[in-house]
Amino acid sequence: MDRIVGNTGRFHPANEANRLTDAPPMIEFTAMAVFAPILNYLWNSASDFGLEPGALFREAGIEPKLRLDVNARVDSKQFYQMMFNARQDSHDDAFVFHLVEHLHPSYFGALGYAWLSSASLRKGLERLQRYQQLLADEKIIRLENHEPELHVLLDESTFGAPDSELRETMHFAHIVKLCRMNSGESFKPGRIQFRRQTPKAPAAYFQFFRCDLQFSSDLSMLVIDSETADLSLPGFNAQLEDLLEKQIIEYMTRLDRQDIVGRTKNAIIGLLPAGHASVDDAANKLNTSVRTLRRKLGEKNVSFKDLLAETRRELGERYIRDGSLSLTEVAFLLGFSDSSSFSRAYKTWTGQTPSEFRHTRVAS
Repeated sequence: MDRIVGNTGRFHPANEANRLTDAPPMIEFTAMAVFAPILNYLWNSASDFGLEPGALFREAGIEPKLRLDVNARVDSKQFYQMMFNARQDSHDDAFVFHLVEHLHPSYFGALGYAWLSSASLRKGLERLQRYQQLLADEKIIRLENHEPELHVLLDESTFGAPDSELRETMHFAHIVKLCRMNSGESFKPGRIQFRRQTPKAPAAYFQFFRCDLQFSSDLSMLVIDSETADLSLPGFNAQLEDLLEKQIIEYMTRLDRQDIVGRTKNAIIGLLPAGHASVDDAANKLNTSVRTLRRKLGEKNVSFKDLLAETRRELGERYIRDGSLSLTEVAFLLGFSDSSSFSRAYKTWTGQTPSEFRHTRVAS
């Protein structure tokens, strides 16, 4: 744990907490990091609020050039500290909502562009949940399916921190903005529940989210109706999505060499087209023993068999949406001996054969 104590200047959100709650002058944070290019978000829009980005970065102890390095990560407490300071200095109740309008997919790296290539909002959110550690070490969202709704829940570990209201609002604003990038500006959630109290200027919240908002809730949750979540998106591109997913996995593998699940999944993707994706093949590709690979996966509560099935299914659903690939080609890419074997597997996964799915897609 990193500890920040006492008089650290006006720039630290702990000072705001002390002033509001008369708490002892000490706040503890877990040392975590965020994807450095996200810093471009504030750098490119600070002048809109009458702020000088260089000063904001220096005050938070962040080197500005890091925002241009896709391999760099920044201490999360410094990142949120900078956002907190910018909001305070802007004197703008709608700061977060004006800021999020500057959001660009490149700020999220390959994950941002993969989002734009998603088949549906649900698929995009599932990917965001699966690979959110690319953006931040902390787990931000969790999806739960409650037909006829999809629930997007925010992690609650930071609730009660000096900047928790800012984090909650930013994360919800990010999700809504991303959804509007894909499905159009008319997108609006079914409802949003905030743990924060009703803000002093709630009009900005209603103007941006355009849905039922509930404050002082027991949890942080954004709701999307299933029909909207599963609607086919015009920007879907299976080949680009596959390429970007590989880049994401490669990045995350570099990010954490101990990420045995990501490394094994990446190995499986490379082995499938050759038809040799056994645990022995994967272990050999990873330069480890089968016994060690099984043990390390077991420590993550994952079996090689389940990981292979999960990877095949994810790739299969993506490839089958790509009309340029024949069923024989898809079967080959997934390591099946023939198209009929793949068709049986696909029906087990989705309830439809690949031909039925493509026919339904064309008819719609």
